[in-house]
Amino acid sequence: MAVRNVLWIMCDQLTWLSLAAYRGPHAVATPAIDRLAREGMVLDRCYTPSPVCVPARFASLTGRYPHHTGCTGNATPLPWRFRTAAHHFAAHGRLTGFIGKMHPVDPQTHGFDVLVDFGHYYDYLGPKTSVFARGMGADDAGSGVPWVDTYTGHRSPWRDVPAPEGEAALLDEADHPDSFFAREAARFLHQCAGDPAAPGFFLFVSFLRPHRPFAAPTQLAARHRPQDVRLPTPPADYRLEDVPAPARRRALPGAFTPAGDAAARNWIADYSGNVEHVDACVGQVLDALDEAGLAEDTLVAFMADHGEMLYDHGLVAKFTFFEASSRVPCILRGPGVPAGSQLGEVADLTDLLPTSLDAAGLPPVPGLDGASLWGSCQGDPARRPKGYAVGSLGLDGRRPMYMLRRDRWKYNRYAGGERELYDLEADPGEWRNRADDPEVAAVVRELDAALDAHIGAEAARCQREGIPLPAAERARAGAL
Repeated sequence: MAVRNVLWIMCDQLTWLSLAAYRGPHAVATPAIDRLAREGMVLDRCYTPSPVCVPARFASLTGRYPHHTGCTGNATPLPWRFRTAAHHFAAHGRLTGFIGKMHPVDPQTHGFDVLVDFGHYYDYLGPKTSVFARGMGADDAGSGVPWVDTYTGHRSPWRDVPAPEGEAALLDEADHPDSFFAREAARFLHQCAGDPAAPGFFLFVSFLRPHRPFAAPTQLAARHRPQDVRLPTPPADYRLEDVPAPARRRALPGAFTPAGDAAARNWIADYSGNVEHVDACVGQVLDALDEAGLAEDTLVAFMADHGEMLYDHGLVAKFTFFEASSRVPCILRGPGVPAGSQLGEVADLTDLLPTSLDAAGLPPVPGLDGASLWGSCQGDPARRPKGYAVGSLGLDGRRPMYMLRRDRWKYNRYAGGERELYDLEADPGEWRNRADDPEVAAVVRELDAALDAHIGAEAARCQREGIPLPAAERARAGAL
């Protein structure tokens, strides 16, 4: 039976390391996400198409990889020619809404009928915007102050105003951006339920947290003390200098020294407060869906755009292909999805658009990179997912890096010639890079050729469709 409504909920920079549903070593109290896992299907091996905000978000919305659209970095907008989920659902009569952090880079609405973004949040805050701006850091591209400074080049008047990051915590919990977005999402849902003539909907709720600033509401931040944090312990022979240079740049200063460990405890404690806050906001949206009487006819897709390293391998933030950064939480709940189940096939965020269209009984969109998971969700052995995930980063420059995840293997390749191969069944912690191991040389050749074939096919496709190649691929093709 096709679902009438589709609800996407995205968190920014949420790692599975913090979730009990993924048996995370830093799991905190997340009753809303835990509820989704109990009532739906956990995608256990889902990956981001790019471990950075803008490319990951628009890969999800378009069902196309960043190297297909040219939206390859936080400063590269999605070209106007590409249709998003909003366009596809609207073409079949659905009401479409986006509430939260779009991270648009330019002033497109990307096809949504209803759009509530940071500009509306600043209107709500009024004079209290100064508290948020001084704590947030107005140069953050996802929620700049003023709202449009991210795509006009305007120099924010808040940028040089000195203030500790934690000043954002002076806001009451109700005044934090995700609390505002959760209320607006609840209002959207109740309005849909209250109008008997309203069509089905596609709603994308996009939360800022647990992305920085690490300034959770005071009562939540107080629950997590740095001295209580248990740090990851690397193997005795682990050397940070063996990590490829692009990933090594994400090392916490002084990693695995007393000073570095102290900084890591603060980082993890502060991040954990943000996780609990965004979970409460997710819970508000789910409660509103129940109260509106819409839950039984709605596919809910919960996801993160990318992860957070949380001092794994001595690294923080994202921008790497290690599991903490590239493997993302993703849970599907809806009619026909077995409660408390898991999907073990490799997938990525480009699969969510074709899955959602399939679940809604709408025709597939030709030319997408993603493939529907709906058959697998319903246990249909004849409808298998594509079975691999591709990740990329740095395509907006000349030093790209790629990931191919297939079967038990993860293969990473860097512009400088460095390579990584991890056997995630035998080595889920990714401590043993086997790229130069003669015993698996055939695997390296096979995955290297598969990655080349994928990149080449995408480049040829871009040329056929008149889509400019990303800078890295133009350089690779000898056009630069």
